[in-house]
Amino acid sequence: KIFKPDLQGVKIDKKIDNEYYVCRKILNYGDYEVDSECESTGIKKLMKLYSCLEKAANGDIVFVDELDANLNGVYLEKLVEYFLEYGKGQLCFTTHNMEPMKRLSKESYSLDFLGETGQLVSWVKNGNYSARNQYKEGMIKDSPFNVSTSDFLSAFYRGE
Repeated sequence: KIFKPDLQGVKIDKKIDNEYYVCRKILNYGDYEVDSECESTGIKKLMKLYSCLEKAANGDIVFVDELDANLNGVYLEKLVEYFLEYGKGQLCFTTHNMEPMKRLSKESYSLDFLGETGQLVSWVKNGNYSARNQYKEGMIKDSPFNVSTSDFLSAFYRGE
């Protein structure tokens, strides 16, 4: 309902195929219905994640790999903020999106970085550096971002 305000309900369309049920989620928008497979990949991802997010909101510890994949950045930030403010459990996730770092870096013990060698490095405030800038500039131990823009010259420049 948050992401699709017109949604009035979800029904399960089940058919029997030999000895198996084949089930499809049908989203009801009042005047029309849409098979969930025709929704955007972001909405489909949120539908798949719902039960996990609900568990984390109500006290469980949940791990999600690449939470940001196919999610609008604004929705991702709002979800992270929700769990920081109201979550009773713990949502642990990996992401390629650096925006949640702004909010997460305000909380103690909320950011860990997985380095190139598989080492987990906890972020600790260091002077005026933000977690995002330290990460982006390769200042986190074992960071994969110890590269500069000129490093790409050998990969893309043909010398023509």
